[in-house]
Amino acid sequence: MTVPPAVSAKTSTRPRLFTPGPVEIPVRILRALSQVPPHHRTEIFRAAYRKVSEDLKWLHETQGEVLMLAASGTGAMEACVVNLMAPGEKALVVVGGKFGERWASLCKAYGVPYEAITVEWGHAVAPAEIDAALAADPAITTVFAQQSETSTATFYDIEGFAKVTRARGRRLVVDAITGVGVHPLPQDAWGVDVVVTGSQKGLMSPPGIATVSLAPWVLEAIEGQKLPRFYFDLRKARKGLPEGESAFTPAVSLVFAVGEALDMMKEEGLAQVHRRHARLGAAVRAGAQAIGFTLFSKSPANSVTALLPPAGVDAGAVVKRLRVTHGIVVAGGQDHMKGKMLRIGHMGSYDLSDIYVVLGALEECVGALGAPATGAIDAARRAWEAA
Repeated sequence: MTVPPAVSAKTSTRPRLFTPGPVEIPVRILRALSQVPPHHRTEIFRAAYRKVSEDLKWLHETQGEVLMLAASGTGAMEACVVNLMAPGEKALVVVGGKFGERWASLCKAYGVPYEAITVEWGHAVAPAEIDAALAADPAITTVFAQQSETSTATFYDIEGFAKVTRARGRRLVVDAITGVGVHPLPQDAWGVDVVVTGSQKGLMSPPGIATVSLAPWVLEAIEGQKLPRFYFDLRKARKGLPEGESAFTPAVSLVFAVGEALDMMKEEGLAQVHRRHARLGAAVRAGAQAIGFTLFSKSPANSVTALLPPAGVDAGAVVKRLRVTHGIVVAGGQDHMKGKMLRIGHMGSYDLSDIYVVLGALEECVGALGAPATGAIDAARRAWEAA
């Protein structure tokens, strides 16, 4: 199979990812991937599987259990719906972008009745809106939301959501696929019932592992009569976890990659990982605004930044020039924002020098496309130092 080049055949520029996932993979993790994978029913792998599972509990700050699935993040989302919702139970879905819509689509696919809190793209949902919806409908048992809505680069107040759901005795399930390893989300301390993530975001690894983190008080909630489930039956995943056994063939090499990523995060320290991402987000936002871009989100996340280009500059042209001229891959907008927005990812192992690279290229692009401006690097440096 021939893989098409990420950049023009006329340039030898090394392609670099600044997408909202997959992210750039650090050398240490590439080395972990390169080892010959052991068979998954051996003690060598069982020991690795147990260690990674325990380290994921450290990352999520939970005393519950974190289950790994060979799937994308959407697989983890589906697992939450089918393992937590009993026939006839009603859900509340927060919809402010494509991934909030995904929660709604999953509920619809399995016949789960649901209400939706729908907000304009780029806007966050206030905890008071969650509270009002739950007060109005006692039949709702579970709230499905995002921490970081990737399609709009918008951050939601999960701590505030959890205060509401705990007070009202409802479950809170959070898609933190671009949140974990970026923003603080101490699961047990905040009272978040379930958190899902994927390997290709803050965990700095290739796609292929999805995780479901169950708080200790919700472990029994997956038992009993639920929706139809087989591959994503979390009871099977739990059963073999103490022995380091997966229910089905795991993504063996990716388990070692995620293990190396967790080692790197533990060496840096979780608080420092979160602070570095806060500084990265501040630097990108400040640098881009200095050269005429406008922030799309009213509540910006630190994992990805969504930008509207300067007047007269086409977003699609910026995305293309970044890729062809500079070898830098960013994402465009989705749905009705396609061709109007670009999204720069900065979660994982990125540092300030990486931000200089993407902002310098962005500055060149807008100048070449008719909106000359300077000052992105200086603005980013000041924001980094102040954050």
